[in-house]
Amino acid sequence: MKPENNPLSTYGLVAGVVGQVGCMILLIILGTLLLGLALDEAFGTRPTFVFIMLLASIPISIASIFIYTRFKTKNLHGNTRTKEEDISE
Repeated sequence: MKPENNPLSTYGLVAGVVGQVGCMILLIILGTLLLGLALDEAFGTRPTFVFIMLLASIPISIASIFIYTRFKTKNLHGNTRTKEEDISE
């Protein structure tokens, strides 16, 4: 038996990962924005911490995208290998 290489399932997987990454970036930006607003309110410096936290969200977002996509590709390759082993048996 041949393993399924349906391009629609691959595109669905990619679309799901892209959607999850987009939501993760949105949550990181909103979290840093709220944290910056809270710090500005606590210290009485209005735009300073918001600006710093938004700048800090850039490397955090890049690192989280890298880590998450690496995790998902390892899962995908792991699932593919187990399916190939099941087929060969």
